Amino acid sequence: MKCSRFLAVLLPAVLFLTACSSEPRSEADAYVNFLYASMPHPDLAAHPLDFWLTNVEKTLEVREKMNWDIPEREFRHFVLPLRVNNEPLDDFRTLYADTLCARVQGMTLEEAALEINHWCHEMATYQPSDGRTSSPLQTIRRGVGRCGEESVLAVAALRAAGIPARQVYTPRWAHTDDNHAWVEVYVDGKWQFMGACEPEPRLNMAWFTGPVSRALILHTKVFGDYHGDEDVIRRTPCYTEINVICGYVPARRSVVTVVDAAGKPVAGARVEFKIYNYGEYYTVAAYQTDRNGQAALDMGCGDMVAWASKDDRFGLAVIDGEAVSVTLGHRIGEAFSLDLDIVPPAENPLPSGATEAEVARNAERLRFEDAFREARPKGNTAVTGAFLAAHDDPAARALLASLSAKDTGDVTAEVLEDAYAHIDGPFRPLRDCPRVELEPLKPFFAELGDALSLSSREEVAAWVEKNIELDTERNPQELRMAPIDVWRSRKADARNRDIFFVALCRAMGLEAELDALTGGTQLVAQPRGRLAVSLEGGGDPEYYHHFTLARIEDGTAKLLTFDEDSDHNPWTKVFPLSLDAGYYMLTSGTRLADGSVLSHAEFFPVPADADTEVPLVMRSAENRISVLGTMDADRFLPQTGRGFYLLAVLGERDEPSVHAKRQLEALALVLKEWGRPVLLEKDEDGSILEMLCAGCKSESRQKPVVTICDSFGRIVYFSQGYNTSLAEDIKRILPQL
Repeated sequence: MKCSRFLAVLLPAVLFLTACSSEPRSEADAYVNFLYASMPHPDLAAHPLDFWLTNVEKTLEVREKMNWDIPEREFRHFVLPLRVNNEPLDDFRTLYADTLCARVQGMTLEEAALEINHWCHEMATYQPSDGRTSSPLQTIRRGVGRCGEESVLAVAALRAAGIPARQVYTPRWAHTDDNHAWVEVYVDGKWQFMGACEPEPRLNMAWFTGPVSRALILHTKVFGDYHGDEDVIRRTPCYTEINVICGYVPARRSVVTVVDAAGKPVAGARVEFKIYNYGEYYTVAAYQTDRNGQAALDMGCGDMVAWASKDDRFGLAVIDGEAVSVTLGHRIGEAFSLDLDIVPPAENPLPSGATEAEVARNAERLRFEDAFREARPKGNTAVTGAFLAAHDDPAARALLASLSAKDTGDVTAEVLEDAYAHIDGPFRPLRDCPRVELEPLKPFFAELGDALSLSSREEVAAWVEKNIELDTERNPQELRMAPIDVWRSRKADARNRDIFFVALCRAMGLEAELDALTGGTQLVAQPRGRLAVSLEGGGDPEYYHHFTLARIEDGTAKLLTFDEDSDHNPWTKVFPLSLDAGYYMLTSGTRLADGSVLSHAEFFPVPADADTEVPLVMRSAENRISVLGTMDADRFLPQTGRGFYLLAVLGERDEPSVHAKRQLEALALVLKEWGRPVLLEKDEDGSILEMLCAGCKSESRQKPVVTICDSFGRIVYFSQGYNTSLAEDIKRILPQL
């Protein structure tokens, strides 16, 4: 079983903890001991003791060199940890700490934080991608990253220079689909924010101040046993998740009281606070009720959904004030439906204190940094090119094609060579691809293949069940483990054990994959039923955009996942659907222009070996399109003629404009069928932006602005800034014009 590898990975850490638990030998030992005390199992299994010692020693060296005035609590929790969120850990700190310290030597803490964000902008800019989070070095290599990866890079860079930093994110927006992440730095005794890799001339400035003013909850994970003044969402053995909404917007503390059918408070019930987003009621916080049947959360001044459950009873209601009562009035297995109207907070952008001159100088610097980044060597072609040069055959090309663009951007030669050597005959993705889910890519085929000989999925399942210990405590964040780290540590949580099962099957030459709907392995055949839907309300609803399906287990709704890489999953391709017998919820919603949602939920059982049909209800707004504002249409008349047209003013590389461009591109066929002009204006002097914003009484002058106007100067649709529902809004409005 190669137990020596297991001992080599874990024994040094065990011995170190034992030695340090009484009295650390040095300051570095004490801080390593602090990290080990809350270290998740994936980090313990993936990195040896020397990795942690080296990084701690570099961190202490930086603290002495830079001599920032950092309180001990903030140093331990927001400088010392390498982990920011769910990224794989790497050698970023030891490689870049000296460079970053030299760059900000002699600056104030605020100046240094702003300057490091400029360095991050030189390294990477925004580009959407899949859900796997790159490490800081991987993001630098690719030169691009989504907001979660940009903020991981920025926090890592700030901490490498000894500046306390943390990633803050809204797990889901309230007024539109998607989420966002950014950075907070601890300067002058308080936390202040900035957009990651999106430098502004001052702190507390960013493009997202408008959307953030509509947020319902803002999270950050603090690694270690943290105790501060913030509202605690979750405390685990590895991290404390805190709610920082009160630092951004006016908030209220909403109290949910759970009662039974007789109106008596229910202690020990689970209360989930949910935001409607991507077609589901998404849980952002969960608590147990106290002896008075109550649970509370600090939240923005908009609507959430409270979902309460205990034993076989549950109920839900909209939270629209400081207090709401939820009755456990429904039983698991009961068929029923309900409508919920959900209203987000109103927009009230946070003020900016920068002068016009500061903004202009910053914009000029950003252009220089864009040019620097474009000229900087990026990508992974040295690895992939050398691999194809060494193996110029269909199997090698098929292997690379089986990986995502992000994977090919950071895959190592060792992973490619290990997988290529495993291929026997034509490449078969479910047998030969090294990627299973979102786990770090490390070689595993050769080591597992040399160690074991298993001839069926059943034998693999039996071996995994007997030899891989199930860890239910030390990975609350559900970090992904490389299969080889599961093998060497002989321990994993349920998700990583499933990933390992698939990898082990492939190493044994057996085809295997995770179940597309549940994310599990379906080792034991489950009784299944068949679900069909009948569309009510019209349109062509799509999964994640307009509806989702969840299985209710232990009183909690668990989302069924479909291919998120596909732009569209229309309902006609999802249904009819074969799925495990059980109790389900079909959620749907219509997003209105102001961000409100008309949602509907169907609860129903799916029996085994039977057909079930439920309605897919798309509620519609009865109010007609109204005139939102006016503008001078004469300047566009030669291009548009009489009638309606789309007029947009877009930025260049800012994240909201990137989203808007992608959504308008996705609407190309719809706009072509509409047959009216589409004007994408450069607006170099800003006059069009000023006219549209003033006409719709928007105090902001932020790009992008997308409007639908007519030749009489009436504006009937106005979208500004970050709006991931832009395409859906336009598709809904055009037929009504």
